[in-house]
Amino acid sequence: MKINIKKILYILTLFLITVNSVAQKTVRYDLHIRDTLVTFSGKGKRAIAVNGQIPMPTLTFTEGDVAEIHVYNHLKEGTSLHWHGLYLPNPEDGVPYLTQMPIAPETEHVYRFPIVQSGTHWYHSHSGMQEQIGMYGSLILKKRADDPTFRTGIDDIPQIPIILSEWTDYNPKNVHRMLHNASDWFAIKKGTTQSYAEAIRDGHFKTKLTNEWKRMLAMDVSDVYYDAFLLNGKKESQLSQFKKGDKVRLRIANGGASSYFWLQYAGGKITVVA
Repeated sequence: MKINIKKILYILTLFLITVNSVAQKTVRYDLHIRDTLVTFSGKGKRAIAVNGQIPMPTLTFTEGDVAEIHVYNHLKEGTSLHWHGLYLPNPEDGVPYLTQMPIAPETEHVYRFPIVQSGTHWYHSHSGMQEQIGMYGSLILKKRADDPTFRTGIDDIPQIPIILSEWTDYNPKNVHRMLHNASDWFAIKKGTTQSYAEAIRDGHFKTKLTNEWKRMLAMDVSDVYYDAFLLNGKKESQLSQFKKGDKVRLRIANGGASSYFWLQYAGGKITVVA
């Protein structure tokens, strides 16, 4: 009997493609991007909301899914979305003029890519400084239940996404300009300026002169003064659904533009599981 190897390989390839397409679950999200006003500091300021909220909606997938995200741009400017830390095809990476053109005003763009990992991530605009006025959100990739690394008591308990951020009433472009100019204004607002008298008193007059010549501010980390710090887009948040003795997994991402956050738990130690 003559065996047609090419035909067998062809049939096997078609079978594998069919099985794979059936096994993969497509999870779709529709994201509508619009201008809005916020009052995080008590003053009305322009921001960008997605589906009417800041931060953007939490996108949840399971490893093995196919992500399909439809983005509708209702702004008067171009936009984009970058999936921070994800392994995906380069055309889906969301970097304008590099992997895609900006999503033009009043147009739709579809991102589609397989989810090949698990973990806590976030996503944000990669256009201009839109991220700093609301375009950031949590991206949760769950493990499959049949994953050999699935951990009972960790991967199967209630999970709360938390995205930390900050807010300034200044236009982010002005913040960028002031940082380039080495302005002392933010240091004055934060009370971290250093006078020549203080430098002389502490024996650092020469250092002060050197730093002035280099245009280096006294505060060399977190140079920007912020009007508010936010947790899931709010100044405070209550999780009233939990009671004493419950276990909860917090999936935390820092979506801030320049802030470092230190977390504490009043009930004891926080156990880091990932």
